[in-house]
Amino acid sequence: MDAKIHPVLKQLLDFGCRDQRCASVAFAVYMDLSEVKAVWDLRYDFCKDLDIIYLTGREQETMEPNVYIPLSASQTVSPEWLCKVQKALPTQNRGLTLAFKDADSTIVYYNVTEGLETPDSPETVQNKKSVEEKKKLMQAELWRKRNVLYSSAKSNNSNEEL
Repeated sequence: MDAKIHPVLKQLLDFGCRDQRCASVAFAVYMDLSEVKAVWDLRYDFCKDLDIIYLTGREQETMEPNVYIPLSASQTVSPEWLCKVQKALPTQNRGLTLAFKDADSTIVYYNVTEGLETPDSPETVQNKKSVEEKKKLMQAELWRKRNVLYSSAKSNNSNEEL
């Protein structure tokens, strides 16, 4: 008996990736994007120079297309590789989306844009944490005293009406 294969998977396999898992991962991401996320104008293509299958589609009808790179969750991604991908594919300055598929069929999407920022200095991080901590303390104090503040505001409004 001849096994039936989905036409999209057949075309992905025909691209000829050196790693056969590439096509099955791309197919899983394709199905997730088309059936679950309802991406518009979803297309797939092969970049021979990078030996990767990539997908393009629009999250909304009026948006510019995104580029999706299907990857196995066990695959290693380096900044150098990301730069090569961004230069080789039609990212149109919108960056790209890495779609990591795990063995249990879970797919996690990460948006990547061009350029790296230097991390904040330890002093800046400490200052930001301090400001955030003060903010949380202030909110907790306001929450704790909300009844007193509400009663005070209500009594002031009653006095003004007289």
